[in-house]
Amino acid sequence: MQKIDFIKMHGLGNDFVIIDNRIENIDISKNLIHQLSDRKSGAGCDQLITINSSNESDIDASIEIFNPGGDRAEACGNGTRCVAKLLFDESQKKKLNILSDAGILHAIKKDDSNISVNLGKLSTDWKKIPLSENIDTLNLPLTIDGFSNGVAVNIGNPHVVFFGKNIDQVDLASIGPTIEKHNLFPNKTNVEIIEIINDQKINMRVWERGAGLTLACGSGACASVYAGQLKKLLGNDVEVQLERGSLFITIDKGEAIMTGLAEISFRGNIEV
Repeated sequence: MQKIDFIKMHGLGNDFVIIDNRIENIDISKNLIHQLSDRKSGAGCDQLITINSSNESDIDASIEIFNPGGDRAEACGNGTRCVAKLLFDESQKKKLNILSDAGILHAIKKDDSNISVNLGKLSTDWKKIPLSENIDTLNLPLTIDGFSNGVAVNIGNPHVVFFGKNIDQVDLASIGPTIEKHNLFPNKTNVEIIEIINDQKINMRVWERGAGLTLACGSGACASVYAGQLKKLLGNDVEVQLERGSLFITIDKGEAIMTGLAEISFRGNIEV
């Protein structure tokens, strides 16, 4: 048996099990991911994240992100902020560079709880999302009753955003997986439904690719604000209201900067 230490963290209820692989190189098997992600018999999480050492002088650490099913996720805004909090706490730095599958993510410590992360360039190019065919990414032929056509956005991972009213009445648990696995998305997609309060505030619900319904999604918040800008519905600085609180998104020169809370729930270990 091997004892594996972990840290349980969350950003507005979007929760993660984090393993520091800089200390001990642990094999992240599908079995381990399943055990730790399970909410009845494990720690329970939306994603498992490893912190890894980097040989590059300008990179403070690298991360790998795994969905509960064992597949990899390219990017995770809330998870990156959680990792950044741990790195800030141990180093006393104010700025960090974290390498993910989506590229280098730049983090800034705002205060003891709030972390800002630049998730990089957003794109609506059909090849970058990717889509299976060249169609108008601002008006996908996908609909939810009472909502706009979908808007496809890539921010290191794929998203499709729908704008409408009464988002709490939408059966996202049924609609989400159908859209996630639609043949337009060869790599599947995250799904966001948005209700606009005004040009500086929105409500959001999310179905995350590989994770299902979650309480928050940082990259999804960024993609939604960008989609709203392209539709001329939102400004550059937007509060995204989620079930457990708000994320604050700024779109600057085509890049998304997200600020919000990152908190430690508990530390634990598991024997496998």
